[in-house]
Amino acid sequence: MKRACSLLLVVLLFSGCGPKIISPAARDAVSVASPMIAVPLTAEPSAFVPTPGPTKVPLPKLPTCAPRSAAEALFPEMLLSDAAEPLRSRVWELMDEKTLTKADFEKRFTELIRLADALKSRLSVLSEAGHGLTADRRERTVAALLALMSDEVLNALSAAYDQCPGEGGALSLLPYRKALQELRSTVQTMTERTSPLFTGDGSGGRAYVSAMSFYMGEPFRPDDAYEVLEELIQTEAYALQTALTADPEAARKKPPISLGSAEEDLSFLLGIAQTLCPLPGEAQPPLPGRTDAAAGMDLFELAYRYYPGLAYWEAYARQTSGEQLLRWADAPDGYRMGLAVHCSYAVIPYIDGFQLDYLQYKWYEGMLDVTMTGMSALLIHYYGYTQKDLGEYLKQWGAEEFAQYLYEKAMSDPFESLTAAYGYYRYLDICQAALDAGCESEERFLRDYVAVGPAPYVPLKEYMVALYENEG
Repeated sequence: MKRACSLLLVVLLFSGCGPKIISPAARDAVSVASPMIAVPLTAEPSAFVPTPGPTKVPLPKLPTCAPRSAAEALFPEMLLSDAAEPLRSRVWELMDEKTLTKADFEKRFTELIRLADALKSRLSVLSEAGHGLTADRRERTVAALLALMSDEVLNALSAAYDQCPGEGGALSLLPYRKALQELRSTVQTMTERTSPLFTGDGSGGRAYVSAMSFYMGEPFRPDDAYEVLEELIQTEAYALQTALTADPEAARKKPPISLGSAEEDLSFLLGIAQTLCPLPGEAQPPLPGRTDAAAGMDLFELAYRYYPGLAYWEAYARQTSGEQLLRWADAPDGYRMGLAVHCSYAVIPYIDGFQLDYLQYKWYEGMLDVTMTGMSALLIHYYGYTQKDLGEYLKQWGAEEFAQYLYEKAMSDPFESLTAAYGYYRYLDICQAALDAGCESEERFLRDYVAVGPAPYVPLKEYMVALYENEG
């Protein structure tokens, strides 16, 4: 996958990254890339200036995100990822929590079992309705579930429970094992999906829009998303070209961006997270005790998944209070993932031992792969592109030979890459508007942005702009 990504980038760069008119529908406007917002590359992070309490003019009303529907999910991919999320993160969190009593542990353990049962029931309904998974996605999900039932995990759960204070007998693992076995069996028996989610009669496209609106927390407009992703592709290709101009050998360098072990990397990134945006409470999130999945990730991947990325913002959400707690309680994936993508870039100024050009190149290389996958998913699952159609689209980038790679990846990842890339663009858009309105630094904006908490992007942008205009 990494090799294919690197080759794709080289082809894109050789083809040039100027504005292109590439559209699934007729358009008049040409999307022109704007400069990527970059964290100032200074040796030390600039000091944070707190936001003043009073404002000259009342701030606009900031609504919470649209409520998530409790109705049946539209697609299996919306329930269970190929990494067995959300089950895996719940299991790890339970094993790593050091402050629970035995009674608290048993309560959380029971909730975990109920979640597995609920996922099995909903997947069964979807399966009976004809929804399937790609063979690759199904195999990886089954493998992840098997890992959660391994002797190592079961022993770790028992050991974590035994270390909890309070009275209680041995932890009963049978209900947990049974729930995961039934869930695994359900996934294994799901039909293989070889066609995109788009059905050809329009209903699939509408369902895809509904799913993406669910993820983004606001109405999702495919045509707008198409133009956004095209702009990101152009910008990322330009950034890669700039990095290669500064260091032509960057694409051929192979040293991993790591300090050593996953534990060392996570500890280092946790310190950066606390510098960028300290948690509102005194408690800090523990380092994951189960680092098997993190072992193969470099600093950028760890920064996105853990600190200062998704795991960090989950910890932040748990420690907020009042209105912020309500906003974070159901933060849409677009907000969280867009923020995590930015924070994976924001760690660059703190990483020593690597040339800046190489760090920039590797980050944009990975981000271009995410954005191209997101674009492919949109074209396939909403606009109904076949693999041949995708190849025709890629011709205009000079990358038609990668149609099969991107088609298969987008089939297995219909939502996540698109949500991450689109959410990241929306974050950048609000950040640039805030800087134009008088915010003195991106570090200041980051802290204010998360302190306000999730909201639909349009009113959130208006709120953040008013915040800094009122200061001026």
